[in-house]
Amino acid sequence: MATLTSALNYALAGLSVSSGQSALVSRNVGSANDENYVRRTAEIRTLPGGAPAIAGFSRSSNSQLLDKLLQSASTSSGKNALLDALDRLSALTGDPESDSSVASALGALQNSLKAYETNPAESSLAASAFETARALVQKLNDSGNELITIRREADAALSDSVGHVNALLSQFKIVNDSIVRGQGTATDLTEALDQRDTILKSLSEEIGIRTVTRPNNDLLIYTEGGSVLFEKTPRLVSMKSSGVLEPGTTGNPVYVDGVPVTGSSATMPITGGRLAALTEVRDGLAPQVEQQLDKMAAALITGFAEQDKSDPPVLPAVAGLFRDPSGGLPSVGTPPAGLAARISVNAMADPDQGGSPGLIRDGGFGGASYVANRNGLDGYQDRISQLIGSFDQAQDFGLSGGIGGKVTVGNLATQSAGWIEARRQAAQTGADAASASRSRANDALLRVTGVNIDDEMASLLDLEKSYQASSKIISIVDAMLSKLLEAVG
Repeated sequence: MATLTSALNYALAGLSVSSGQSALVSRNVGSANDENYVRRTAEIRTLPGGAPAIAGFSRSSNSQLLDKLLQSASTSSGKNALLDALDRLSALTGDPESDSSVASALGALQNSLKAYETNPAESSLAASAFETARALVQKLNDSGNELITIRREADAALSDSVGHVNALLSQFKIVNDSIVRGQGTATDLTEALDQRDTILKSLSEEIGIRTVTRPNNDLLIYTEGGSVLFEKTPRLVSMKSSGVLEPGTTGNPVYVDGVPVTGSSATMPITGGRLAALTEVRDGLAPQVEQQLDKMAAALITGFAEQDKSDPPVLPAVAGLFRDPSGGLPSVGTPPAGLAARISVNAMADPDQGGSPGLIRDGGFGGASYVANRNGLDGYQDRISQLIGSFDQAQDFGLSGGIGGKVTVGNLATQSAGWIEARRQAAQTGADAASASRSRANDALLRVTGVNIDDEMASLLDLEKSYQASSKIISIVDAMLSKLLEAVG
C-alpha cells in the first residue's frame, strides 16, 4: 500500500512539474517578440524520497554579449546624434553648386557687380547689385543665427539627457536592490534581471558605460572614462543649463558626482553615447562652422572697405557696403565671434532707408574724403572693378575653424562646404557601421538569450509525453488501488 502511495505521489509531482514547465514554455512563446525578454528554463530538483519539484527558474544570460551590445549601443547612439547635427550644419553652407549655398551667393554678387560694371549709369543695375548683396548678408545672418539655435538646442538636449540618466539610475537602484535582497532565496528574480538589463541598454544610449558584477549579483556601473555612476547608490549626474550660447562662449560641462566629464577640465572624459556627441556638437562642430562663416563675413567687410582718397591719405579705412554694427574693420584671420550673424549692408546704400545704391559705384560711405568718383561721372567704373577684384584677391584667413590659409573668399566658402560635407560623410559611414555592429551584437545576444519558437515547441512535445506518462502511472495506480480495496472488502 505504501509503495502504491509513493508511486502516486511521484506521479502527481511529475504532473505538477510538467504543468509548471508547460506554463513557462507558454510564457517564453508569448514574449518571443520582446527583445528585452530573456528565455527562462525551470530548475528541477529531487525532493527527499525521490519526487521531482521545480526549485526555481534560470535565465539564458551572457554577460560578455550583453557588454558588447551596451558598447555598440553607446557608439551607435552617439554617431547618430552627431550625424543629425552635421546634416543641419551641411544645410547652412550648402553644396557649392546649389543656389542656396554661401558660395553661390558670393558668386551671384560678383556677377551682379560685373553686370553693373558694363553699364554703371544704369540705376536698376545698381539696385540689383545692392539686393544681391542684401541676399548674401541675409544668408550669412540666417546661417549664423541657425548655429546659435543648434548650440542652444544641443545644450537643452544635453540637459534632457542628464535628467534621463538620473532617472534611469534611480530605477536601476530599485531593481538592483531587489535582486541583491532576493539572491539566495526562493524569490523568482528573472523579471527583475530582465528589467535591470533593459535599464542598462537605455543608459548606454545616453552615456558609455561598463559594469562590474559583485557578490549577490550586485552591479557597479562606471562611465567609459572611469567615473562611478552607481555603487550601491546612484551618483548624481548634473549640468547647469547654458541658456542662449552667445558666439565665442563655451557651454557648461556635465558632472558626475561633482567631477566634470565633459569639457577641457574633464580628467576622465566620456567618449560614448548622446552626451558625448551633443557636447561635441555644442562646443566643437558648431563653433568651428561659426568661425568659418565669421571669416567670410570679415572678408566681405574688409574687401568692400573704403580708403581715404585725400592726397596724401590721412584717415583710416572704413566699412563700405558691408559693415559690422559693432563697428570697426575686423581681422579676417581672427574675426570677432558672431560676425556672420550680425553683418549688415550699409543703410546709406539701402533705398528702403533713403539710401542710394549708387554709392557702390561712387564710394563715400565714410564721408566726402572717401568718395572715389570725385567728378560724378555716370560711366565711372573704377570702384566697381575694384570691388569685383576683391573676390579674386587672396587673404590670409589663418587656420582656425578647420579651414583657411591664403585663399579668396570664394575658395573659403567652398572649403567650408567641403569641410562640413567630408565630416558629414564620415559621420554617415560611422553611423552605418555602428548601427550594423549594434545589430550584430543584438542578434548574437538574442541567439543565446532569446526565445526560439521551434525549440519551445519541441520542449512542449517532450513535456506532453512526460505529462502523459505521469497520467498513465496515476491511472495504473488508481486501478491497482481499486482492485486492492475490492479484495480487502
